[in-house]
Amino acid sequence: MTKPSKLIVFSCGGKGGVGKTTVATAVADYYATRGIAATLFDCDTENKQRGSLSHFFPDAEKLDIRGERGLDDFIDEALGADASIALADLAAGSGRDTFQWFDTMFDGLDAAGVRFTAVATITSAASSVETLFTWANALGSRARYLVVKNHIAGDDFGYFENTEPGRAFLAKAEPIVIDLKTRAREIQTELDNRGLTAAQVGTAEAARRGPLLNGGTARVRAEAYARQIDAALDSARDLLRP
Repeated sequence: MTKPSKLIVFSCGGKGGVGKTTVATAVADYYATRGIAATLFDCDTENKQRGSLSHFFPDAEKLDIRGERGLDDFIDEALGADASIALADLAAGSGRDTFQWFDTMFDGLDAAGVRFTAVATITSAASSVETLFTWANALGSRARYLVVKNHIAGDDFGYFENTEPGRAFLAKAEPIVIDLKTRAREIQTELDNRGLTAAQVGTAEAARRGPLLNGGTARVRAEAYARQIDAALDSARDLLRP
């Protein structure tokens, strides 16, 4: 009996501070709340304890893809897992290693039924958008693209939507584009410090970690954040499921 195809969902490892891990945790929550099995990998070795995927999901396996055979080890682990989906949060600056690996390994994995979805988090800053274009130029049609516009730094995404490189990317890659609405800094900071996602607020796990989000409005806001990104991700379900 042929094994089902594998879907590798990975964050484009661009510059830090754009909300890449926030989006990765939201994708992990998306799978968890629907009972969809996914193997989680934390490939951000610079954030060893806090701020990376394993801080929020302790079951996520920590891997250094920059080491010798690092990406091979990651794929071997993903292919050997029972789950048909692997979610990896890549470190900032991991592009060169990933691009070279794709050039060598993609054809064989594609023939074996492995598919790739690249999740790119951008802000209104042109530098974050340039990172997306760099990844897309290197990977081309070998991956499908989910672009998350994080409104943390403003709502003007003109460099992505209204420039020649942006229009070329949208026409060629045909990505699904969703929005991550602005979040109150003090609420997001408390969640990050406690290693909790917005979707985990109100759970037994959150309660075990002590009082959280004092004040009813803070909790309501956190739950609203969770609903917003979950609904946005569900509109991209074709990219997030095999």
